[in-house]
Amino acid sequence: MAEHASIAHDLLERLLAHSAPGGARLTQDSPILPDVWIDYGLRGSVVDGRAPDLLLTSHWQSNAPALARALLERLAAGPQRPGGGDPAAAAGIACTQGTVAARLTFDELLWAALPLTRWWHHYLIAPDHGEPRGDVLQLWRDPATQPALRGALRAALQRLRREPGAPAQEPALASGPRARRVAEDLVWLVEVAGTLRRLLAAHPGGLLSLGSGDDAALADALARARGQADEVIEAFFAAFDGAPATGSAREVLWSVNRNRRGGLAMLRSTATIKADAARQVFGVRGAKIRWAVVDSGIDATHPAFRRRDAAGKPAADWTRGTRVIATYDFSRARERLVESVGGIAGATARAGGSVQETAVPLTALHGIDWSHWEERLRVPHDAASYRPPVNGHGTHVAGILAADWRPEDSADDELVATPRERARTGVCPEIELYDIRVTDDDGVCDEFAIIAALQFIRAFNARHEHLEIMGANLSVSLFHKVANYACGRTPVCEECERLVASGVVVVAAAGNDGRARYVTARGELDDGYRSISITDPGNAASVITVGATHRSDPHTYGVSFFSSRGPTGDGRLKPDLVAPGEKVVSTLPGGREDAMDGTSMAAPHVSGAAALILERHAEFIGRPAEIKRILCGTAVDLGRERYFQGAGLLDILHALESI
Repeated sequence: MAEHASIAHDLLERLLAHSAPGGARLTQDSPILPDVWIDYGLRGSVVDGRAPDLLLTSHWQSNAPALARALLERLAAGPQRPGGGDPAAAAGIACTQGTVAARLTFDELLWAALPLTRWWHHYLIAPDHGEPRGDVLQLWRDPATQPALRGALRAALQRLRREPGAPAQEPALASGPRARRVAEDLVWLVEVAGTLRRLLAAHPGGLLSLGSGDDAALADALARARGQADEVIEAFFAAFDGAPATGSAREVLWSVNRNRRGGLAMLRSTATIKADAARQVFGVRGAKIRWAVVDSGIDATHPAFRRRDAAGKPAADWTRGTRVIATYDFSRARERLVESVGGIAGATARAGGSVQETAVPLTALHGIDWSHWEERLRVPHDAASYRPPVNGHGTHVAGILAADWRPEDSADDELVATPRERARTGVCPEIELYDIRVTDDDGVCDEFAIIAALQFIRAFNARHEHLEIMGANLSVSLFHKVANYACGRTPVCEECERLVASGVVVVAAAGNDGRARYVTARGELDDGYRSISITDPGNAASVITVGATHRSDPHTYGVSFFSSRGPTGDGRLKPDLVAPGEKVVSTLPGGREDAMDGTSMAAPHVSGAAALILERHAEFIGRPAEIKRILCGTAVDLGRERYFQGAGLLDILHALESI
């Protein structure tokens, strides 16, 4: 099935890249990113009863609430979905500061979203002699201009396909000295969107619905969908039947991305990075430093995160004595933030159905008011209602960063299921944590939830006179396809850049995609490694991206085989450095412990190192670029290729000595 899917993907990618004179360039010029087109073609317009989930980024001259309102207006005024139902309600629109999440069918993507882009209004009809660019839909609906547009598109498609009898030169949209020709972008859009629409009409489940046995059927289905030029043209414009006119549509949409699904970037490792020596020499333990762990959740009841009194005795009551300051659940942020868009829509309706900025609350104009949502997202720390996370990944990550768990603490503690003979001490045993949950119980999340969490941290800090949250650890991973987008400029990477710019140290796992399994020329299955395999948000330039090494002997074993490797898709050095990530023993929910592998385990080592520097040198608080420079500048060279190891192995002691 995987090979079948790969062939289907390749066919659709060829349609995108080779169906225009500009080739792959046009896939990047379009505000709809390549993997969005491909995903519709592979899986259909409705998957498991729902339209595909998308992330829409607002134009820099607009904002997400304005984009959400414009999209809601168009959906409410347009045709119903097949089978009935309110498109605006079915879309499940939610927004954050600069991003809107929406579930759109393929037709809704065309008639509701595309007309909200500058690309639609300004670039689809080529200008001539200083004339303003026209709106393609208005030209199609006007009986005076439709024949010329139809003829020009037909001729252009025939020439593009090198069909017999194609004219040497396509006719212009008008005659005389002001004649205009259709732009390459429009020809490409009609070819791609018209073909995909015909494909989905014949195969609602996309190419993957054809089964895995006959790959020739894939090519045949796509060839049939392309049909004749006139059929493709008609299919494209048929998507706009019943759609509202676009002349008044505001240019508020910048790009359309998939709402990517993310996953967790899953004996004493602290000694490997000299954390124990650093604590002893410099007397630092992470006191008065607060860090966000953006993950699956931290078990605040775990004995490893209890505060200690002057005698070193842990607090008996976890609700008052945990170092997990607060817990916020963003795993269902999408469903909750839909309410905010509903408020925006209500304000618009009260204004008589038209957008009147004065009728919209101030918070709706400028983005989400996170102070309003803070208590709704908070998980109370009380014995009666608190629910520890089911997935242990976040607790394990937090333990590497912050555990202070001694055997005597748990001798009579019925929570503890694993007898221990020695202490489990994280890099910063006195650091305080914010538990920011973004995944469900299975460790699955989407890009929108991570973006919302990062924006919350930024807004949370802005409400304080100082940086309340000084750093954030992201041991999460979203696969990045190099050909799809400018590397490091995806929505989640952009949000990381904003968070770093606000003064927060952001540490991200490099990902666990370094291993490759492939078939040799002789047909044998073999193993190797993958370059250009860094995952998001590790591709963001300003974050500290961490690869994995052996937990105790990195000089011998080098970089872990699974650790993602650079360079980035645009040629930058990543990862930034490496830290232990193999069989690292740490905490688990319910007072347990176990060993885990992954760059997820490597990242909190670096978060801890940054926190120790901030405790020792408070002048660096709010200066994440300096922290990154210090950590990378003092790393130990393992003698491995730079795109494997970055600057080298984290060395906290050397980092503190260098300041």
